[in-house]
Amino acid sequence: MKKEQQELTSICQGCGASVYKQHLDSGIARYEDGKLLCSHCVVDFEKSHENSTETGFEPIEFDDEERPSDRAAESSKHKIHGATTTTLGAVGSWDEARFKRRLNPESVGASRCRTFHCKLSGGAVDFMNAQVNDWLDQNPDIVIKFSNSCIGNFEGKHTEPNLIVTIFY
Repeated sequence: MKKEQQELTSICQGCGASVYKQHLDSGIARYEDGKLLCSHCVVDFEKSHENSTETGFEPIEFDDEERPSDRAAESSKHKIHGATTTTLGAVGSWDEARFKRRLNPESVGASRCRTFHCKLSGGAVDFMNAQVNDWLDQNPDIVIKFSNSCIGNFEGKHTEPNLIVTIFY
């Protein structure tokens, strides 16, 4: 019986805890630097070697004093704006004049996009068609390059599936 128990367990050389064969087989216990370590000692070993160069990778050094994360934080704070009904696209708030990139109807690629959505009912789809056609009538310089449609949930008072059409122009 004692020999069977020895075959099933070993002793962690870090803390003296029992290490079962299943732990070795699953990888939660393993040999590190020639020593058998239990799952807790493996975690401690990994923490103590996190910043070590034993992996063969050298740390990245930057020429300038500023780290990329500092630059990203500095530039992103100017891009965060509060959401209002104007920025979220309230009814009638579409304004082509606010865009800086000019339209290029002769090019192959799209310069801008506009997304329309409606509930999944006949009347709602008809209304969306009228919106798209009115928008195109009001903007004769727009040439549609391609479009995409899908069905997805829109959240409002109730979350419901909507037909979503994105027009690239």
